[in-house]
Amino acid sequence: MPWHYWVLRKFATAEPPKEWEKILRLLKDILTAKYIDKIEVAAFSIRGKRIARWQLERIHPEYSTKSNAIGAAKKLTWLLLKSKNAPAISPKLYALLNEDKKFTEEIACCPVCKETIGFDDFKRSGRVDPMSIQMGHLIPLSRGKDGHNAHNVVWVHRRCNYIQDEQMIEETIETLCQILKRHGYEVSKMC
Repeated sequence: MPWHYWVLRKFATAEPPKEWEKILRLLKDILTAKYIDKIEVAAFSIRGKRIARWQLERIHPEYSTKSNAIGAAKKLTWLLLKSKNAPAISPKLYALLNEDKKFTEEIACCPVCKETIGFDDFKRSGRVDPMSIQMGHLIPLSRGKDGHNAHNVVWVHRRCNYIQDEQMIEETIETLCQILKRHGYEVSKMC
């Protein structure tokens, strides 16, 4: 079975991981192409190029082992299916995605603004809508080794991802608190 996403399917020189092919068969029963494409592009390829992350040089900040990329794909799929009003996860898909039982059952939310992410939010245009959903990293790839993995990937609003930039979430919140204080706002004890 080839890559689902048409750009990966047309240009990729790497085959999709076999484990992903099993998941993809089940996903096609509950998700449209748009959702699957979003997961594949985020988990397996790098920005601007349709090359598999494990084909990059190890020193590239977006490099990932195939194993870490499949872990990221599982986590992103899990979070998408845990968004508000998402379709139900079949027991078989649940087992494939969360075999290590490391993902939580809670509804997905943006880690920066803490707003609940809705299933329909994934349909928003990433080119014009600041509330569109894109993949982000809790620890920016520039700050750590092997950063593209299941523990580090999340779905985040485009606006929030830009605000976070190359900061950790905690640093982002602290920066926002400092900005608010400079503008004369009283900030709670958390800042």
